[in-house]
Amino acid sequence: MRHVLERLAGRVGTRTLVVLGGVVLAAVVGVPALAIARRGPAVPQPVAFNHLKHTEQLELSCEFCHQYVRTSAHSGLPDAATCSLCHATPQGTSDEAARVTELLAAGDPLRFNKLVRMPEHVFYTHRRHVAIAELDCEICHGAIGTTERPPRRALVRMDMDFCMDCHRERDATLDCNACHR
Repeated sequence: MRHVLERLAGRVGTRTLVVLGGVVLAAVVGVPALAIARRGPAVPQPVAFNHLKHTEQLELSCEFCHQYVRTSAHSGLPDAATCSLCHATPQGTSDEAARVTELLAAGDPLRFNKLVRMPEHVFYTHRRHVAIAELDCEICHGAIGTTERPPRRALVRMDMDFCMDCHRERDATLDCNACHR
């Protein structure tokens, strides 16, 4: 290998070879890191929540657990009080359902973590998009309602192009000040 590098350096120059090596190294190391950064970090959850079971089989609306989705900027995440409405006593036959009941009995607050975080300069409200514009949750959250375990990252990459395309499709405002602080 050293012999090959010495011959190549003789043809293109050592400096060019070092720069080329740096570019290759940056591509190998940087591209995967950049892809992860764009998708966001993995988000842990306190339990393996089964959206499919709750939304399709039990036919609960998103609002049952995300109680502020029509009235506030943030949809709200379920907490121990919400889960206790059904899980104060054992439900179903799954190990995870039994675990939820055990956690609640032990006083665990069941703090779920947001999958989607908007940048600080973005002003977004669920109320404006869900209650007023009547958008379905799937538009921004993808098929989250059909997942049997919490995804580690958001299912939809929401960036400015995503939002602008949606606004154009629905003839919504494109005024920068409507969404940016």
